[in-house]
Amino acid sequence: MIRKITLIIGCWLAGNVAVAESFEYEEGTHYVELPIPLKTAAEGKIEVTEYFSYGCPHCYQFDPMITAWERGLPGDVKFNRTPAIWNKDYQVYAQTYFAAEALDVAEKLHTPLFQAIHGQGKRLNDPKLMAMFFAEFGIDPVDFAKVYNSFGVRASVQQAEAKGRAYRSGGVPAIIVNGKYRIEGKMAGSNSNILRVTDFLIQKERETMQSLAPQSTSVAP
Repeated sequence: MIRKITLIIGCWLAGNVAVAESFEYEEGTHYVELPIPLKTAAEGKIEVTEYFSYGCPHCYQFDPMITAWERGLPGDVKFNRTPAIWNKDYQVYAQTYFAAEALDVAEKLHTPLFQAIHGQGKRLNDPKLMAMFFAEFGIDPVDFAKVYNSFGVRASVQQAEAKGRAYRSGGVPAIIVNGKYRIEGKMAGSNSNILRVTDFLIQKERETMQSLAPQSTSVAP
């Protein structure tokens, strides 16, 4: 009897796996194609961009999921982030993100920033307050201020604003796949589904790139 039940469960699981593997997400329902594709920086790779803000509670909830997901990405996928800039607070967070990149502490402070703002309720929506936060991690407040207000960081913020307009996203977090497709939680249905749709589109892009690659021809001796 136990063997029979085990067999039934095994068949049921196998059936579910088969359904999941054969399921295709639909454009316009689970994701949208951008009207104007964006040029990607990772030539020869599939670029995946997280559109986010440290001020967004949904991004805070999504961060552990996408962080774990990123660790398992194959070599042909390049992951990066673009901060959203919709208001004064988001402007500070975006400028902070690029300052952290310039100071080479972006990965080190990414999760602590989320935790400080949403987990600990700290108000970091002012550059001076942010400088004091960075000081807790060994960054001199004067050095932070110089980088935060530097031409390079301001230029990065302007580029992020331009990208945000091109993404046409109604909210964050959102994922942009290879400059072509946008996925949002309200379309995917949940944060975990965002990543499932992302995986689907990565494979879609992988197959497209493989089909466009020049075919090698063998010459008989």
